[in-house]
Amino acid sequence: MACPEGPLEPDVIAAAARSVEADVVDGFARMVTARGFSPELHDSGLTANEALATSDHLVVVPWVYHCTHTGDFLGVPPTYIQLELRGTTFVHACAAGSDDWEYYRYIDFIGALQQLGVATTSRPALSGEEFDNWDKNRQDRPQPPTGEGGAPA
Repeated sequence: MACPEGPLEPDVIAAAARSVEADVVDGFARMVTARGFSPELHDSGLTANEALATSDHLVVVPWVYHCTHTGDFLGVPPTYIQLELRGTTFVHACAAGSDDWEYYRYIDFIGALQQLGVATTSRPALSGEEFDNWDKNRQDRPQPPTGEGGAPA
């Protein structure tokens, strides 16, 4: 998608924020309900933070969605804990009409798990040297023989 030159106009940024709110109300609520969260059990909904343009065609809209854990979520049975799902929607808003904008959503499910009391761990990123060693060892491993068409024999 070719983008026009120059910064986004304030009305485009505001339109992107409104479209993210509509996306959350219309589509996101169904998606999180399917994942075990209910917006109906208490004062729920979207709290959109201020939208900002980070380039000539990208609008970033951070948001908070208030909900209750009422179903299975990543193997965690319902806890009925009220929590805030936090996320950010990136809107590629370089097309003339909003119907052609592209949306990319990040949802902090690790944060949701922590609010539910699930212990989460992560390992630190590898240093450049550690990655090189890992990659070398991976490449040096014997590969299983393959049959016709590259399938394992």
